Amino acid sequence: MKIVYFSKGSRGFRCLDFMLANNYFVKTIVAVQEEPELTDLAIEHEIPILIPDRVNTEEFAGKLKGLEPDLFVLSGYNKILRPVIFDIPPLGTINLHGGRLPEYRGAAPINWQIIHGETIGGCAIIYIDEGIDTGDIIRQEYYRILPEDTHASVLEKTLDIFPPLLVEVLEDIQSGNVTVTPQNPLEGCYHTRRYPRDSKIHWRDMTDVQVHNLVRAMHGPYPSAFTYRGETKIEIEKTSLLDESIRGIPGRVPMFKNGGVVVLAKNRGLQVEKIAVEGQSVIPEEYFELGDDLG
Repeated sequence: MKIVYFSKGSRGFRCLDFMLANNYFVKTIVAVQEEPELTDLAIEHEIPILIPDRVNTEEFAGKLKGLEPDLFVLSGYNKILRPVIFDIPPLGTINLHGGRLPEYRGAAPINWQIIHGETIGGCAIIYIDEGIDTGDIIRQEYYRILPEDTHASVLEKTLDIFPPLLVEVLEDIQSGNVTVTPQNPLEGCYHTRRYPRDSKIHWRDMTDVQVHNLVRAMHGPYPSAFTYRGETKIEIEKTSLLDESIRGIPGRVPMFKNGGVVVLAKNRGLQVEKIAVEGQSVIPEEYFELGDDLG
């Protein structure tokens, strides 16, 4: 079975490494940009890498058809493929999606799961169709999202799940024993792309839990949740929920507590434990003053 592997980021690298260790034949890698780890792995296994400026063209489709692939595998690849590309291989095109389906279609599913306070996430492998993450589900594995989990820790859980899950799916495809669960495109939910500005904390509009979940969701490879003290941008890297209720003006710092500071959200206070200013870690109780208004 000849595979063309579409890759980006840590998921792409980890799954490819595992596939090659299990003796799957990758004819070519299609990447979004140059990545040192991916390049080194490709050189080691003598696999060419293609980085097209535009992937959904007849010209690039011709190059892929010339490889006579049996299957396309997308792992972390974040460009939407059109039928001119995904219809090429006779065994189809599969995608590794990092969110629970059908509830978390679309972009940044790990972030959205944490923002919404989910306790169960999912890793799904699906066939690609003309919708966005609406194709038939081949296999889905669930994992727990714990109260202390962040984007970084949940991402690591998915990186442990996906490589063996992908090999199981490849075994089923190769043997012709694939069973699928169709999705109803009208069920579930599509989540849109997030931009750095979406991580701003709106103290007057967000509850303590919502602020805490946003901080957890953005802690990792994404830009952190943030607020402002005057004109200075403050990255909020870690918070914790309080057992007791402390209320007042949202966005205000009313007290120091347990080595951090309390900041008031819409409904009650929460503790801010780690911050960064201009990329440098700062101790909150040494930086803030009582009565500071954040926003």
